[in-house]
Amino acid sequence: MRRIIMILALAVLSGCALQPDPQYHTGQCVGKMTTEEAYGHLDPNRYTIQVLALSEERDIRGYLREIPGQDPIWVNWKHSLGKSWYAVIYGDFATKQEAKQRIQTLSPRILAQGPFVRSFAEVQSDKQTDVFRMR
Repeated sequence: MRRIIMILALAVLSGCALQPDPQYHTGQCVGKMTTEEAYGHLDPNRYTIQVLALSEERDIRGYLREIPGQDPIWVNWKHSLGKSWYAVIYGDFATKQEAKQRIQTLSPRILAQGPFVRSFAEVQSDKQTDVFRMR
């Protein structure tokens, strides 16, 4: 229950809207989802950016505020090697090059975390993840 409250607080603190966004197939802030529910409708040949991965949920709040634009943001969490990990996934890009160019627009603080490009095929293959869409 505490985890759900923290995730909802993250949604509010990140300025997440509760109304559907017609630009995307799913509504904004739809809550906890499976990998299939979050990413199954996305083209596996498109790309996204894994902005960062942290072991403390509370640490991601500040980073979320620094991610520019209105592209979708998802927080994936899973338990691995005895720890919980929270990965922030950002954007939906047609090409790997487009995603790499977007990385260059991120703040120095986010760049220090080592963001990298992933295909949605890679993201969709991670079945042991719970997902929360932030915007």
